[in-house]
Amino acid sequence: MGDIVSQLRRPFFILAITAFLFPTQLWPQVLPEGGALLDFVASERQRGTVLTYSQSYIDDKFEKVSYQGTLYTGIHFFKLDGCEAAARVDVEDRYSGVIQHKSGFGRVHMEQTGELTDDTVYQYQFSLGKLEANEIRELSAIPSQFASNTSLRCEEDRACHVSWVRIASPGREIGETRVVDGIQDMDAKVSSIALPMASPEIAANAAKLFAEAARACAAGNK
Repeated sequence: MGDIVSQLRRPFFILAITAFLFPTQLWPQVLPEGGALLDFVASERQRGTVLTYSQSYIDDKFEKVSYQGTLYTGIHFFKLDGCEAAARVDVEDRYSGVIQHKSGFGRVHMEQTGELTDDTVYQYQFSLGKLEANEIRELSAIPSQFASNTSLRCEEDRACHVSWVRIASPGREIGETRVVDGIQDMDAKVSSIALPMASPEIAANAAKLFAEAARACAAGNK
């Protein structure tokens, strides 16, 4: 699945970026269902997702690594032009940690990493009328920025879960680009994406409104 949840990178956690949407009146050609979707997300623009985390794992050099940090994520941009949608999701990870280097005779040297920041920007383009309305749903999952098989704890949610709305198309109808620390490493067509939401309730409402807008646009294309 070509979305945020399925991507696996180096362990780090999730970040809160504010969601900004253009007011519905700027896009008079938007269907009522699309306008309701815009208004809903705009009402949540001051929200985002924050995870304050700690984690440890054994790296590929068989050395123990421990990190503490804060991950922020959110929809930074979203617009509709008719039934054509564009969205941008920003993820920022601020963290620091310790690496235990083993030397001869069982000695251990502790290396402090200092303050580090990783930025990831996802941009999506898709047509609401080409989505599978019945496959749009809310879900709860760990952000893909966390690697598997690590000891991970978060203050906001012990399991480090984040709420998402999953959007899917019958084929690879969704355009996705990904830029990591200023370097683009993905530009592809994918079949599904996941947009972060501030709570399960908001994710459920977002799934409902996305589905209604998708059905209205599909009907208008007939």
